[in-house]
Amino acid sequence: MFGQDHFGFADSWHRHRYVVVDLELTGLNPKEHEIVSMAWVVIENQRICPRQSAHMLHSGVSQLAQSPIYHGITASRLISEGDSMAAILTAFDAVCEDSILVFHNALLDERFLRCAYKQQGQKFRYLTLDTLKIEQRRLARQGTEVALDALSLSACRRRYQLPVYREHNALSDALATAELFLAQVNHMSRQQRLPLSALITAG
Repeated sequence: MFGQDHFGFADSWHRHRYVVVDLELTGLNPKEHEIVSMAWVVIENQRICPRQSAHMLHSGVSQLAQSPIYHGITASRLISEGDSMAAILTAFDAVCEDSILVFHNALLDERFLRCAYKQQGQKFRYLTLDTLKIEQRRLARQGTEVALDALSLSACRRRYQLPVYREHNALSDALATAELFLAQVNHMSRQQRLPLSALITAG
C-alpha cells in the first residue's frame, strides 16, 4: 500500500492505475453500522478491466436491520456466500497495490473502510479520488446551482449521457462510478494532457 508520496502528481493521469470501490452498508454511521458487501472495478490504460472486478459479501454482519430493502442481500446469503472482513481486505489489498482508489461519495465509503482497517489492526493508506467532488467542483466553476439530489451517482451519470444501471448493488455501482470517472476525465482533458494533480485538486 502506498500513500500520496508514492505517486508522481505531474504525471499524466492515465499513467496510473485506479481501483473504483463501492460498498453496501447497514446504515450511515461507521461506529454503529457495518459493511454488507464490497465491490471493486479496475481501470488501467484508460480502460475498465472486467476480469479484475470482484464483489465480496461480508459474512460477519451482526444485524442487517432494514438494509436488505435497499441492497437485497439476505442474512442466509451472507452466511452461504460471505467472507470474513479480514479475507475481504486481504483480497482488496492484493488488487490495490500501486493504485489510486476512486469512490462516489468518499466521505461515506472511505470512513467505513478506514474503520474496517482499524478493526483489523491495520491502517488505510490509499490515495483517494471522489467523483462526487469532481462533479461538484465542475458545476461550481460553471456557476451552476447544485440541488441536493444533483450529485447522486445516477444524476451525475445523466449529465454525461451514460446509461441507467441498477442501483444499490455494489458491483454495478462500482462499474457505474468507473464509467462516470472516465467520462469526467475525458471532459476535463479535452484531448489535452491531464496531470494527476488536476484530479487530486478536483476530487
